[in-house]
Amino acid sequence: MTIKKMISTYSQKLNSFSPVLDIEILLAKTLNKNKEYLYTYPDKKLTDKQLAKFEKLFKRRSKGEPIAYILGYQEFFNLKFNVNQHVLIPRPETEILVEAVIKYISNLKSSTSILDIGVGSGAVIISLAKNIKNAQLYGTDVSAKALNIAKQNAKTHQAKIKFYQGNLLEQIPPKLKSQYSNLIITANLPYLDKQEKNLLPFSSTTSLKFEPKIAWDGGTDGLNYFRKFFTQIDDLKLKPKAIFLEIGHQQATAIKKLIPLSLAKYSLLIKKDLCGFERVLIIKQ
Repeated sequence: MTIKKMISTYSQKLNSFSPVLDIEILLAKTLNKNKEYLYTYPDKKLTDKQLAKFEKLFKRRSKGEPIAYILGYQEFFNLKFNVNQHVLIPRPETEILVEAVIKYISNLKSSTSILDIGVGSGAVIISLAKNIKNAQLYGTDVSAKALNIAKQNAKTHQAKIKFYQGNLLEQIPPKLKSQYSNLIITANLPYLDKQEKNLLPFSSTTSLKFEPKIAWDGGTDGLNYFRKFFTQIDDLKLKPKAIFLEIGHQQATAIKKLIPLSLAKYSLLIKKDLCGFERVLIIKQ
């Protein structure tokens, strides 16, 4: 079967938000070529070995497995990150958080420390490392397997980051616990509830079946981890310079009520995503 025929035939068999694109990606991986090759040589026939390899990839995709897991990587903030079933696939909306942090730090005159909570693949903290100078970088995650992926990605991108395993702020280094620390905290905590899941595009909703539930399930109202996070902030008497949180589209008001009295004088700013939903909450001195 030719490449052209493969794209036509298999895209019609695939229940996907973007079937043609998916088949192109699977074919490119099968042939170890780029997508341009597919349309440069549309009449090229696949060998039996190549067809068998493609069929395996197609079977995985037809079951709903995300393209990123099949390829083994996802692009984020112009960087390529290794991903597997132990980490959440980085989403485009999270780039809004990274952009907000970079802009904020560009206006600071002194060096700072950045602590990323729930690093997953390391997409946020590594993207910050590649775009910010003179910052001490730290990351935590409760999952040892996720931390292994983050460490691999940090090594690939030559990013100097110290990683710690623990639930949210449990295992952060002592020097970051000082209330005088020039500390910035970033976090993409699990925040999905039933309502937020219903707003996701088809592709994201399907992929959640394959992604680690602990990385996206925020409980009944989506706020379980935010409650724990702010309780820890209060218990540790942390006085961060700023906190950047990715949130659900209707969670800002509820999360504001969770901010402990120790942060009561902090100002609040909301960044919206491309769909107009409230997506990043910035809490700053």
